[in-house]
This record gives sequence, C-alpha cells and structure tokens, in this order.
Amino acid sequence: AAGCSKLILAPFDTIKTLQQHSRNVGSSPLTLLGAAQVIMKRPKGFLEFYAGIGVSVVGSMPSVGLYFGIYSFCKKTFQKWDPDNYEQRQTLYIALSAAIGNTVASASRVPYEVVKQKFQTKVYTTMGDAIRDLSWATVFPVGGIASQMLRDIPYAIVTLLCYEHLKTVWKPAAEQQFPQVPMRAWDLLVGGLAGGIGSYATNPFDVIKTRLQTDSSGSVYNGSILTCAEKTWNEGGPAAFLRGSVPRLLHKVPANAFFFLFYEFFRSVLRIQDDVQNS
Repeated sequence: AAGCSKLILAPFDTIKTLQQHSRNVGSSPLTLLGAAQVIMKRPKGFLEFYAGIGVSVVGSMPSVGLYFGIYSFCKKTFQKWDPDNYEQRQTLYIALSAAIGNTVASASRVPYEVVKQKFQTKVYTTMGDAIRDLSWATVFPVGGIASQMLRDIPYAIVTLLCYEHLKTVWKPAAEQQFPQVPMRAWDLLVGGLAGGIGSYATNPFDVIKTRLQTDSSGSVYNGSILTCAEKTWNEGGPAAFLRGSVPRLLHKVPANAFFFLFYEFFRSVLRIQDDVQNS
C-alpha cells in the first residue's frame, strides 16, 4: 500500500519539496504552479516529477511496516496490561503507541528521505551521483533524525487519533445511516480525512525537516532546528511554515485513504481483531 501510493502520487511530493526548499527572502514564495513550471523546464520534462521515485518506493515499505507493526504491538500490549481501564484511557494509549512506533521508524526513514529530496531538488541527477556522495554524513545529516522525529511523531499521533476516533465512533453511525454505501468506501473516506488533518496540522514541522535534510553541509542552518525555524519565520512569517501544504494534502489525503483501505482489508482477510479477548 505504501509503495503504490508513493508511485502514484509522486508528482505532488516533488512539488511540495521544491516549494519548501526554496528560500525567498523579501519576495513572493514559490507557488504550486510555479514549482510545477520549474520542474517541467528541467531536462527530462514530465519525468522530473518522478525524481527519486525508486528510492522513495523501496525505502518507504520497510519503514511503514516497522511503524505499523510496532504501533499495533504496543496498542495490544496496553490492552493486555490495563484491560479494565483501556476504554477510558484509549486516547492516551493510542497516542503513546503511535509515538513509540514512529520514534523507532523515523530513524529508518532518514536516509531514503534525504536521497529522495536531493533528487527532487536536483542536487543529484543520477543514481551514480548519489552513490558517489554516499557517506554517513550525507544520509544522516546534522539534525536529520531530530527533524524527522519532529515531523513524524506529531503526525502519527494526530493521524492515528483521528483515524481511530472516526473508525470507532463516526464510521458505525455512517454505516447505519447509509447502509447502501459499501463498507470499504468508509475505510477510504476515514483514512483520507485522518491523513488530511494530520498532514495540515504538522506541515510546519515538514518544512523544517525538508530544509534541514537538504542542507547536508550545514552551511545554512548548522543542523539546528531552532535556527531553521527562525530563518523560515524571517522569510515569510507564519505563512512560510505552510509552504507546500496544498501539494502535501493532495499527496497525503489519497495516500492515507488507499493505505488504510488496504490496511483494513488485509486485517479482515487475516482475521486480526482490535480487541484482545476476541483475537
């Protein structure tokens, strides 16, 4: 699911990265259309929207598997550990499970995110460029892991809290009110809504992550999250932290919709239950 969504929605991710990477002090920020035009003017034309796609698809699958595997394990562990109070503390346990899962998975995402973004911003033009530049410092730039966690952990908490709430509270009511709508359509809608809310709420962290990870030499931000945030603010105030939010939503909403659709489908096929007593 992760690999397919990355492949289909890569153009929006490339536009988002270019918007966030551009530094416009005292001038208008790069718009969605402007970023698309810049990409189209590159040597390979439309194919430039898929820069770094191989790295993105291959790299995303193990990290997402690790993230959801740990999330599900932690959630079930909390159910076993505190069965009497789990319902009352469910929000806390979901948030903790999401945070633990993405804390572990975040470090595994950094190398492929860094390489992918360098392809998207044309620091690399061929895989040979990436291989020749390969070193610990380039795939784990200063501040790279910290900025990845800064984005991923809040994103996971917001997205999964929204998803679990919509799935357990809103979806059953909607299914009763509109029984003619296929069950999987609700999974698609719930996943998309949760992903959209999580994506927009954490876009400022995504801007910081993109900028730190594309500044491998540390010459602009010196690997400092605070310095990056300060310079971004000086460029355009609060609006600067929403750069790339539209293409990111265009990427994340359908990506999460399809991901959770397949996630729930395979859970039902494999007969995996949320409740420990039923499993």
